[in-house]
Amino acid sequence: MRRTLTVAAREFRHTALTKGFIIGAIGVPALMFAVIPLIPKLMRSTPPPLEGRIVVVDRVGRVAESLQAALAEPPERQPWETQDEDVDVRLTVEAAAPDASIDGLRSQVADESLRALLIADRSEEGAEQVELLVPSTGNPRHTRRLEEVGRKALVRARVARQGQDYGQLQELMKSERVRTSRISPQGEQATERTELRALVPMGFMLLLWVTIFTSANYLLTSTIEEKSSRVMEVLLSATSPMELLTGKLLGQAGVSLVMLLMYGGVGLAGLGALTMLDVVRLSDLLWLAAWFPVAYFMVAVIMAGVGSAVNDLRDAQSLVGPALMALMVPMVLWLPIVENPNGALAVIFSFIPPASPFVTVLRLTAVTDPVPAWQGLLALAVAILCTLAMLWAGARIFRVGALMQGKTPTPRELLRWIRVR
Repeated sequence: MRRTLTVAAREFRHTALTKGFIIGAIGVPALMFAVIPLIPKLMRSTPPPLEGRIVVVDRVGRVAESLQAALAEPPERQPWETQDEDVDVRLTVEAAAPDASIDGLRSQVADESLRALLIADRSEEGAEQVELLVPSTGNPRHTRRLEEVGRKALVRARVARQGQDYGQLQELMKSERVRTSRISPQGEQATERTELRALVPMGFMLLLWVTIFTSANYLLTSTIEEKSSRVMEVLLSATSPMELLTGKLLGQAGVSLVMLLMYGGVGLAGLGALTMLDVVRLSDLLWLAAWFPVAYFMVAVIMAGVGSAVNDLRDAQSLVGPALMALMVPMVLWLPIVENPNGALAVIFSFIPPASPFVTVLRLTAVTDPVPAWQGLLALAVAILCTLAMLWAGARIFRVGALMQGKTPTPRELLRWIRVR
């Protein structure tokens, strides 16, 4: 145990006390902690005013005058936008003859002497439609505002041609925004943000994925470097292969844990700044703590086994490839899993390593449909058994591959190494 802990301490120092790691895993989160209180202010942005001329070619009737009225209407805001972020419109509306030369007006839009060109016409089927032409350098928020007023102007023109009062009809058809708030278990009330809340499970999964994969990649590269530089032979002269492997796994586990705590703390602080800390349940944190060591050892032993079997990082790619494809499943299917955590797809992948830890964390932290506790516990038990089996197989590969030199082994040869006594 003393030799194992010595190797673990060496592995931790070799990774965690480097400048790159200190900056990336400690400095960056510390900076994010300082920036988090400023996030609400930083998220606000005032776009430049929308100035210039807009020409309307009206071939359906009363669109030009309706456009001027539509520009005076307050804009449609997204849930996260405030009145301070509205586009200041200072446009001059000019009406062109229905038979005006479109090519000439298009050239004016291209050289930005016109802010926009709006053409109201009828399609071949007789339906009214609006075409908006803007310069290629136009501000996207300006374009969205022009699209909105063009749509409203066409509706206003239809109402005017029918002799109806647009303001009265608009008041009757007005759709009020529903203000939704959530109540925490402590009785506190906060504004509900469904879009951000749907990303919380993704945040848990990414936190687990990034921290584990970063330290496992360190483990892969350090093992390959030690083997290619013959440092592995020196280490094995003082320790057994199992002591060396165990120490390396424990040392990188400490690295991964540091990253998990730092970036997890930043995530919780960010949710606190958005008054959404109550969406993270205590059970979510407990499940994350339970799945972290299982996910780490499952991925790390693959990297350590592959690192001991090859002499070059490029050779490792062909052996790690299948495991990487399985680990990409949660990244690709996170949205279907979060939307339907009890679906057949989510349940099946909860029991397929090495993707099972990440998929199960997605399922358990989703709020769309509660996952039965027995499924989470069963998936955890199966994953622990699979991890033990992978640790046994990886240890046997490490024992043979640590001192093996020459060509890169094939997957069939790795299986034969596992059976070597």
